[in-house]
Amino acid sequence: MSAKAIVLVHGGGQGAGFASAWDRLSSPLLGRPLISYVADAAARLRPASILLALADPDAASAAALSRPAGRVRVSVLRCRSRRGRATPGMVSALVDASPIIRKNRSRDILAVPADRPLVQSKTLKGLLASHRRKGCSLTILSCGPDLERDSIAVFRAEDVAPLLPALARAGGKAGLAFLAAMLRARGRRVGLTEIPDAGEALRVAGRADLARAAGLLRARKNEALARRGVTLLDPQSTWIDWEAKVGAGTVIYPLVVIEGASVIGKGCRISPHVHIMRSWAGARVKVLSSTVIEDSRVEDDAQVGPFSRLRPGTVIKASSKVGNFVEMKNTVFGPRSKAQHLSYLGDSLVEEDVNIGAGTITCNYDGVRKNRTYIGSGAFIGSGTELVAPLKVGKQAYVAAGSTITRDVGPASLAIGRARQVEKPGWVIERLKKLQKRTRPPK
Repeated sequence: MSAKAIVLVHGGGQGAGFASAWDRLSSPLLGRPLISYVADAAARLRPASILLALADPDAASAAALSRPAGRVRVSVLRCRSRRGRATPGMVSALVDASPIIRKNRSRDILAVPADRPLVQSKTLKGLLASHRRKGCSLTILSCGPDLERDSIAVFRAEDVAPLLPALARAGGKAGLAFLAAMLRARGRRVGLTEIPDAGEALRVAGRADLARAAGLLRARKNEALARRGVTLLDPQSTWIDWEAKVGAGTVIYPLVVIEGASVIGKGCRISPHVHIMRSWAGARVKVLSSTVIEDSRVEDDAQVGPFSRLRPGTVIKASSKVGNFVEMKNTVFGPRSKAQHLSYLGDSLVEEDVNIGAGTITCNYDGVRKNRTYIGSGAFIGSGTELVAPLKVGKQAYVAAGSTITRDVGPASLAIGRARQVEKPGWVIERLKKLQKRTRPPK
C-alpha cells in the first residue's frame, strides 16, 4: 500500500441560516473560508491529492479552491443530486469519486467533513497511522452521536472499490454503517475510535456555530502568537485573523483588529482601537490609537496615528511620521518626512525629509480623473496649503502657509499663492451704524 493517501473533503447540507450548502462552506471564518481549514489540515499530511466533493460551488470559488496547497494537487468534484437535492455526504461522495478511487486502488482514502474547521492535521495523521497499523479496511473516527454526519473515516481503496456499484444502487440507504456492514460481511476489519480532543469535533451547522468556531480558533491563534514572543495585553478583545503574522517583541493593546494576510514586524507597538486590513508593517513601527490602515505598507521605525487613515496603495517609508487626522491614499510618503496634523495626501509621491504643514490638501481629482502630486526632498509645505494636481514641488522648495498652488514650484524656490491682505480701519464701526439705521423703528 502506498505511503500516500487521497483526502476526500466532502460538504454537507445547507445548514441553518445559509442560502445553500456552498454559502455555508464558503462563509468567512477568522478571515478565510470555512472549508479552507480542513483543506489545509489535509495538505499538511502531504497526500497524493486532495479532492473537494462539493455541492455546486460557483465557478470562481471552485477555481480558487483548485489552486495547489503547497505541493499537493487540489481538485473539485461537483456532487450529483439525488432525490432533488445535492448529497455530498461521506458515502455519496465516495460514490461520486468512484473513477478516482478505482484508479488509486493502492492508496487509502481519508474522508473528512468540510464543516470541521477545528480538526488538526495531527489528528488526521494519527487516524491514518492507526488504520494502517491495525490493517483495517475502514477506520471510523467518531466526532458525535450521528455516525454518518459526525465521523471522519479512512478507507482502503482496494477493499471499497468493489462495493461502489452496490452503494450507488442503495442510494439514500447507503450510509457509513451500511458500508461497514458490507465490509464485515466480506471478512474485512472495521475499526472505531473516538476523536482525542472534543473541541476538534465542533461542526459548523448554523451561523451561531461560526461564532463558536471563531472563538476557539482565535484562542488557538493567540496562543501560537504568545509562544512566538508576541504580547497580547487583552487576548479577549483582540481580533487577529488566522493568516496574519506578527513578529516577536511586538506589543498589541486591547481592542485591536488585524485582518487578512497582514504582516506586523518585530518590536512594534499597536495601540488600542487600531484596525489593520491586509497591510504590512516593518520592524519597530508604532501605530497609535484609533488608526485605520488598509492595503498599505508601513516601513521600519515609522509612526502612524493617532486618528490616521491610510487607504489602499499607501506606502509610509522608514522613520517617517503621520499624525492626527491625516489621511493618505495611493501615496508614497518618503523617509523621515512628516505630516503631523489634519492633512490629506492623495495620489502623491513625497520624497525624503519633507514637512507637510497642518491643513495641507492635495486636490487630486478634477472631476474626470485623478492627478498626481510630486513633492521633492527637503521641501516645506506651509499650513493650510492647497496643492492643485497635477503639480510638482521641487527639492527644498518652500510653499507659504495659506497658499493655493496651481503651477509647478522650482527647486529651492518660495511659492506664495494667496490674496494680498487688505485692512480697512473702522470698517466694523461704520457697518454697525448702518445696521442700526436700518433696524431703527419709525417715529
